[in-house]
Amino acid sequence: MSDNIIIEAKNLNLTKGKKKVLDIEHFCIEEGEAVALIGPNGAGKSTLMQVLMLLQRPTGGELYFKGERVDWKKPIAYRRRMAMVFQESLLLDTTVYHNVASGMKLRGFKVDTIPARVNEWLQRLGIAHLAERQSRFLSGGESQRVSLARALVLEPEVLFLDEPFVALDVPTRAALTAELARILRDTRITSVFVTHDYSEVPLLAETVVVLEQGRIIQIASPREVMTRPVSSTVASLVGVENMIPGKVVGVQDDGVLVQAGPHRLKSSATVPVGTDVLVLLRPEDIRIFEGISRHGDNSIAGKVRELLPHSYLYKAVVDCGFRLVALVNPEQVMGGEVMAEKEITIQFSPDKVHLIKQYE
Repeated sequence: MSDNIIIEAKNLNLTKGKKKVLDIEHFCIEEGEAVALIGPNGAGKSTLMQVLMLLQRPTGGELYFKGERVDWKKPIAYRRRMAMVFQESLLLDTTVYHNVASGMKLRGFKVDTIPARVNEWLQRLGIAHLAERQSRFLSGGESQRVSLARALVLEPEVLFLDEPFVALDVPTRAALTAELARILRDTRITSVFVTHDYSEVPLLAETVVVLEQGRIIQIASPREVMTRPVSSTVASLVGVENMIPGKVVGVQDDGVLVQAGPHRLKSSATVPVGTDVLVLLRPEDIRIFEGISRHGDNSIAGKVRELLPHSYLYKAVVDCGFRLVALVNPEQVMGGEVMAEKEITIQFSPDKVHLIKQYE
């Protein structure tokens, strides 16, 4: 076992009734690592987090904390080395200061060390001016900042976060995500968080663990999961809207040729000729040009069928013998280059074309 591993699970399983909720052969987290747990609803993300926090005992398997096998008869000793931030702030009906100090008092910190630590984290999270305010008068964003301060003031060995910003408005959520990302970088606190907003993942995590039906199906960097998902399930989770059936029909230069609908596409992937595949392509990796023309490999003529707002961008739904979704900047829309029912050319690089076997 590596000296850097802080939590390790072996042959972990959890059954409720006749349903197997978790079936984890092996999983570990290194000290200082930031891990995101993602997956569809019911995949077992929150359950796995509860087991790692010793809030739920598994049916079988072993859990280790810093190389020591967890004694499930004494879970409190391990929990005291961790901290948790929930979806709801769950604050006490008292002042901000006393909310942040409450965990330190419960865990028996020396009384004379509490004020300095509390004030430090109130300052770091930008809520020092709220120290004497009653928690019931806080906004949602302020409440979650207090929750973060209450957890971080404990200087836990592992910080768990279960979708802590899900109920917040977009600007507040973005600001808090950026703030938390900075804190995790600065402190190197080992962290594990569950999220359904995959735009948060590259900011907060170094490692992404994808679960499906209680099993881990991919562990990789955020970039790898976003651009090289191992299955159509993972692809759907991380925003790969284009999944086109095809067949590898040849080899060319440093890639393969794929027949997809009426078009032969080039991919830099290595897949045997004759393999039925899904062509995976992220919307942001597609460029759109006005009119019908050639722009290198994978240039395809098409017609825009629909334009949809997408944050500050637009989504163009294009018919090019198969359906493709591409992201378009506002200038192209306002300038008339991309409009519904207009003929255009789409183009994408072979190294952006990821192939998986069609039935994975």
